[in-house]
Amino acid sequence: MNVLQQELDEFRRTPDGKVIQGCSHTSRILSHKYRNKIIMATYQDLKKYDGSYDAIACCGTSGLMVVPQIAELLKKNIVVVRKNTDGYSDFMVEGADTSKYIIIDDLICSGGTVKHIIKNIQEEQRRAKCVGVYSYMRDECAYRTIPEYCKRDLGVSYL
Repeated sequence: MNVLQQELDEFRRTPDGKVIQGCSHTSRILSHKYRNKIIMATYQDLKKYDGSYDAIACCGTSGLMVVPQIAELLKKNIVVVRKNTDGYSDFMVEGADTSKYIIIDDLICSGGTVKHIIKNIQEEQRRAKCVGVYSYMRDECAYRTIPEYCKRDLGVSYL
């Protein structure tokens, strides 16, 4: 099929008819309608864990597009872990000190981002403990069918 003749996924179309470019999971976050659904579903899922953590950690643009709103709804602090220090900041970890935190990530395919977040927070906040990881793209997460593997592979529970 010619790429120009393909049907566009609903989430790739803006209300004014423009096309959102990018990979499918990023395009969903860039769509106002889908991003708000993701934020509300994540809030509903995470509010049952309320007393078990004091901060939400994330890394990258897609995390920063949803985590601030989720953290505000849950009344939690935000910890941002940079992918590298090649930018304008020398800090790898920014945000409030935390004793217990969860990680919110999009896909959790290989676990590389989760491991990166845990390693960098541990280096700067020795007593901080990750109590779980949550994927807001649940249908595409590698651990959705066997969440026990998340604990085995990454050392943290899949929320």
